[in-house]
Amino acid sequence: MPESVVDTLGEALTLPPLPIHRPLLLIGHGTKDPAGRQTFIDFAKAYEALDPVRPVIPCFLELTTPTILEGVERCVAEGFTELSALPILLFAARHNKFDVTNELDRARGLYPQVTFNYGRHFGITPPILDLWRDRLAQLDTPKHNPHQIPREETVLLFVGRGSSDPDANGDVCKLARMVWEGSGYKTVEVCFIGITHPRLEEGFARARYYNPKRIIVLPYFMFTGVLMQKIFRIADEQQVQFPGIEVTSLPEMGIHPQLLRVLRDREIETQTGQVNMNCEMCKFRLAALNGAEPGHHHGHDHGHGHDHGHHHDHAHGHDHNHSAPDPYAEPQAYHDRIWQVP
Repeated sequence: MPESVVDTLGEALTLPPLPIHRPLLLIGHGTKDPAGRQTFIDFAKAYEALDPVRPVIPCFLELTTPTILEGVERCVAEGFTELSALPILLFAARHNKFDVTNELDRARGLYPQVTFNYGRHFGITPPILDLWRDRLAQLDTPKHNPHQIPREETVLLFVGRGSSDPDANGDVCKLARMVWEGSGYKTVEVCFIGITHPRLEEGFARARYYNPKRIIVLPYFMFTGVLMQKIFRIADEQQVQFPGIEVTSLPEMGIHPQLLRVLRDREIETQTGQVNMNCEMCKFRLAALNGAEPGHHHGHDHGHGHDHGHHHDHAHGHDHNHSAPDPYAEPQAYHDRIWQVP
């Protein structure tokens, strides 16, 4: 992380103080792209540099290292017996509800002396909305819009990662609507780069139905990686195929002050016991694991906070041997179960 970047962030940010000085485990999804991996590590370094009273340890769920368990091992090696763990994920899908929590369960089994405090994903929050509104405002300037195409002749194409979880996909649609509402753009179309539909190519086709002069591609990603490169490649192909419509692609969010603000909010939540979403103990997760039961409620964001450091794992069916069946292995069976959860 270049010092100038850290200095700039420090000047731009005023963050509330941390109530407790305990280590923070930042859990990223992981990528095969070296630049994407390094950006996440730089993100952790930038956040730690803003308030170096405790270590901020980056780790990854899959595709690269260090792993979640290796991050926990580093905390243990440095003598810590309590830590905060935050999923650096935009929405709550299988990774947040199932994969990360299973890895933390496994770490608990190996290090029962350690207390884990698991926080929530970033979600839909005002700082992120402000980030995208500022980015879109920049695209109105002559430098980025030399033909001065007005917003009323522009379609916003909002691109999510895509998930097997309808809850997360629904949040993408909700956020896209919130970014678009009152913006002046002709409309917003939502699409995904993988897993679910409509895919990006279909998103472009839908956007063209409105006969726009410009399509703005908004990829809802925090960091660069293989999927970001795929989005840019498809956007370039669409520009060549339909030269009469100007295609403008925004970059990923990157190491941005607004993301660091959200991160501070999430860290303080874990320290004060104010986490509003607890996917480790969420009934939705248990329904995915065990099958839906009558009266099972999916209570995300309704204040069902539990203490991740003090619950009894075996009482809730957690498997420290990491042998629990994958509820997402058969997508249709997963949807059939989950759609029955009120």
